[in-house]
Amino acid sequence: MTTKQTLNAPSVAGQPGASADLPASNPFRVIKFINLEELFMSVDLIRSSFVACLLAVAGCGDSSPPAPLVSGANPYEGHDLTGAPNILLIVADDMGFTDIGTFGSEIETPQIDALAAAGVIFSNFHVAAACAPTRAMLLTGVHNHLAGQGSMMYLAPNQRGQPGYEDRLNDRVVTVARLLQDAGYHSYMAGKWHLGSKAMQGPPDRGFERSWWLAEGVAPHYSSDRLIPPHHYFDGLEPTEESVDFFSSDSYTSRLIEFIDGNRDSGRPFFGYLAFTAPHSPLQAPKELVDKYEPIYARGWDVIRAERYRRLQNSGLAPAEQALPPRWPEVPAWDSLSETKRAIEARKMALYAGLIDNMDQNIGRLLTRLRDIGEYENTVVFFLSDNGAEHVDPEVLDALIMKALLLGSDNSYDNMGKPGSFVFAGPPWANVSATHLRGHKGLATEGGIRVPLLVSWPGRVSAGLRSEQLSMAIDIAPTMLAIAGIEHPGTEYRGRDVVPPSGVSLLSYLTGQTETVQRPGSVGYELAGHQAQFYDRWKALKLRPPFGNDQWALYDILADPGETTDLAAQYPERLAALVRDHEHYLQKNGVILAPEGYDALSAKLGIRDILALLFSAE
Repeated sequence: MTTKQTLNAPSVAGQPGASADLPASNPFRVIKFINLEELFMSVDLIRSSFVACLLAVAGCGDSSPPAPLVSGANPYEGHDLTGAPNILLIVADDMGFTDIGTFGSEIETPQIDALAAAGVIFSNFHVAAACAPTRAMLLTGVHNHLAGQGSMMYLAPNQRGQPGYEDRLNDRVVTVARLLQDAGYHSYMAGKWHLGSKAMQGPPDRGFERSWWLAEGVAPHYSSDRLIPPHHYFDGLEPTEESVDFFSSDSYTSRLIEFIDGNRDSGRPFFGYLAFTAPHSPLQAPKELVDKYEPIYARGWDVIRAERYRRLQNSGLAPAEQALPPRWPEVPAWDSLSETKRAIEARKMALYAGLIDNMDQNIGRLLTRLRDIGEYENTVVFFLSDNGAEHVDPEVLDALIMKALLLGSDNSYDNMGKPGSFVFAGPPWANVSATHLRGHKGLATEGGIRVPLLVSWPGRVSAGLRSEQLSMAIDIAPTMLAIAGIEHPGTEYRGRDVVPPSGVSLLSYLTGQTETVQRPGSVGYELAGHQAQFYDRWKALKLRPPFGNDQWALYDILADPGETTDLAAQYPERLAALVRDHEHYLQKNGVILAPEGYDALSAKLGIRDILALLFSAE
């Protein structure tokens, strides 16, 4: 008998009545529940159904029966929270290294820049090269493979069904939200979850007292009734829909403010997680912001990139002696474009900038509210991006995949950035967002995994400190626990075995008690077959084709953050030591490398052949 579930089986956005029971194991759970006769009456709906399953990564993950995540006594009951601060974690989505003012951008981000001026700026901070693995590490302090996000794309045959590849936040980890809530904190979340959408996989089950959340990894920024991309919102455990006046960053921020205000007189601190979907594609932004930035980007990506690099060098956030690397090979000179093409490209980046500008305004709105209620001075703020800039180019990516994704979109010049459009920034502007760094989202190069980290805590952290200390996404959760005065439980918590943190606390460094981040050894990384091992200023890097030759290289990422000079021949023993450490990392974290030549974008369950059939009947 097929098990049915209503919990976490929401309707397609804008499709009233689509929240009927769905089979718990049904891979098409993101599609409106209809009968087969209706399904086969519409070729477009058939296409939409298959495409939804292709794109809704969060909805097609592990379907194992849920088990209780919490049982037994709360070991933190009665924890003394006297003087404990509020903790606010703010995450941008697909924002590149130089996309905020402090890091050289022309985009106006005065609120984020004010956080930087009042806090610590980390310029050697690393995350995963994709959204969900980073979020898993941020919320648990555990390497992504141990937390269930060993891969964010379709799994290779040797990875399917294996521990660490559940494609959701698995049951071996406990979140910082759960630990803080059990210790007496209020815990709130608004925005993108992307760590599981089935029963007992959402924020309410992982320690968030109040939540308003997007299940999948991508959604329109405006309210929309489009099936593509499939997206679902929840208010706690209940499926919900966007309001008519919905705009992503505005709405997420309003929800978090509402949650904070609801318990402001309780006398207890709060943990707030504000997970923006800006500036992730589809690029959509208010007209006034597009108009503001379009003339700036009409000057072209070559000029903008060079200006960013000069500002970055002048601020000490890039090596003064290193020249700006050449444009990426796939990026043409701006002057070679036609007038029409220049206008289109300028609008793309104006949309991207508008999303970041709007996000900054909303951060300011939230911080203003904290000041108004007297909580700002007692709030620690972390701001970062989940990975490097997105580089997707619909003109060169697999035509079938892009045709599926852009199904029903109106990307005409006049409609770019409005509801119904699905616009990407593309490689040239991703090159600007990375500026001097190599590569983009999806790669283990610095452009894919190095992002800004800002930490503000009025009167407590070393204001204005610019740090090149190696720091990682796995360090954030241990730091937040240390700030709250809470010890991680170790290997067991409330009736189940859990994995202890992989990262270290940055607290002693933030408060000036130590001059360096106290890390005992090197740190490993792997995603999609791309591998890296870090120690101090050194990085061993191995990229799979076509991005590399599957051989180890060695870089000094402080002197050469653009990874332009391979030092493997000059320092063979140093590289060998890092490679040995990496082998230990792979074994300890249960990393399963996909077979050589495996293509996660096309070698999956015959999906490319299915798409070919679906789109052949035009």
